[in-house]
Amino acid sequence: MKYKEAIAYLNSLVNFERLPETRHKTDTDDLIRFRKMLSNLGNPQNDFLIIHIAGTKGKGSTAAILSSILQKSGYKVGLYTSPHLITVRERIRTNDDDISMAVFAEHMSSILSIPDSLRVGEQAAFRTVFEHLTAIALLNFSESNVDIAIIETGLGGRLDSTVVFEPILSVLTSIGLDHTALLGDTKEEIAYEKSFIIKEGVTAISAPQIPSVLKVFSQRAIQVDSELIIAPGLDEYSKIEVSSIRTKFRSERKWLNGRELEFNLHGEFQLTNLSTALEALEYLKKSGYKISQTSIERGLKNIRWDGRMDIRLNRCNVILDGAHNTLGMEMLSESVEKLFPARKWRVIFASQKNKASIEMLRILQPYAEKLYLTPLQFPKSLTPQMLSEMSKSLGNSTRVFNNASEAYKTALSESDDGEVVLVTGSLYLVGEIYRHLKNIAPPVPDGSIDDRI
Repeated sequence: MKYKEAIAYLNSLVNFERLPETRHKTDTDDLIRFRKMLSNLGNPQNDFLIIHIAGTKGKGSTAAILSSILQKSGYKVGLYTSPHLITVRERIRTNDDDISMAVFAEHMSSILSIPDSLRVGEQAAFRTVFEHLTAIALLNFSESNVDIAIIETGLGGRLDSTVVFEPILSVLTSIGLDHTALLGDTKEEIAYEKSFIIKEGVTAISAPQIPSVLKVFSQRAIQVDSELIIAPGLDEYSKIEVSSIRTKFRSERKWLNGRELEFNLHGEFQLTNLSTALEALEYLKKSGYKISQTSIERGLKNIRWDGRMDIRLNRCNVILDGAHNTLGMEMLSESVEKLFPARKWRVIFASQKNKASIEMLRILQPYAEKLYLTPLQFPKSLTPQMLSEMSKSLGNSTRVFNNASEAYKTALSESDDGEVVLVTGSLYLVGEIYRHLKNIAPPVPDGSIDDRI
């Protein structure tokens, strides 16, 4: 099988990322089917250790921090995240290298060799894009002989296909409102769905949470006899120095020896993610993993995580961040204001129909000198005209554009020295701007996975 053939098959399957969230809801039969799928592939998830991560905000950054430090500690690390910014292959990485086209196609061939007769009732044994990508990731990590894999949930946790394996550690990042059509209308309902990554007898680490969310996690931990550890968050730092160039901090953790450390992810909110990652690393260290002061220092300086507070300093200050819910937008706006106080913002914004777009625009309203509204090359995109209607009541100056590249070029041309040009509202938007910056053709408008890259 060739890569283009593998992607063509993938695009023939149900893709929750493209479809309205009220359709194709997962149920328990899907997990039965997926377990059978993995069994027929030899249960590759049993060939390495797994850290499982769920949350509304920060799970990708937390995963990237853990991956970088564990690599610098000498471990071979698999990383499975979603969505992707440019190529679907970036979702599956081994020591920061994307899975190759050839290996991706090879693993898809293995999946397609499973007999069609494998069924639960009348349903095929496997049916979604995410299930296939998860299986490809697990096959790749097994074949690559990784020591440990860090795996994000796709959506929720209770019925997510990644919930079928047994991790050595579960990690829960900040909980907010997102994907409410599937996960629930309150933070507590969403926390309940995500709490199912807490497995029997497996320690769970959580970022700081509001009391009602923490109560949900605590109840789940008691139910399955799991230890729940809450990271201190910003309270663990005796010193924080955040700039547009770097972040420096000093943690109160004894095993970090009071040293001042440099961290190359921007924004104070990333220090909360770091605290959660450090809590996980402390647990691993106590469990016998060799994690030195030097490996932490090197790991923190070499984290690769695009699309999250990516700051590019030039005549103006360009920031690309895929915040796509109210929690993420609040954290982003607060961080940008601290880094660039009293600066004018020109905001390039796009969003999806299933997102809290008016609330995100309201959060941006006090800072945005002008909004540059653009559609996404994606089926669930709001039109810029829809976004403009939402913006009218907020009093922002707006312009609408046919595509992201046009909006980006115009915002740069109209900005004065020292102003902020912020690209936000969707990771898909950030991906489109990265394509523009790298001279890669725009994505396919129907949201299908690109077989060219």
